[in-house]
Amino acid sequence: MLEELYSVILDSYKAMNREFTTPLSEITEDTLLKDLDMDSVSFVVIMMNIEDKMNVRLNVSGSSAFQTVGDIMRSIEESRKAN
Repeated sequence: MLEELYSVILDSYKAMNREFTTPLSEITEDTLLKDLDMDSVSFVVIMMNIEDKMNVRLNVSGSSAFQTVGDIMRSIEESRKAN
């Protein structure tokens, strides 16, 4: 799932005309979103793209609900189990 999530993040940054330079090999579940240069605008765009491209509904009650890549991955897994 990490590779799929990475692809969505990479595509999202490209769509925002921003460069995403963190290689997949450096990203783990413990990676902080702030370390991925994810500000509030990019967070919203990425969450919308994750929902669209991964066909899930994320329970986003504000960006503080997600601090790490693992937080996003767990939310994706929960959404997939619910469907």
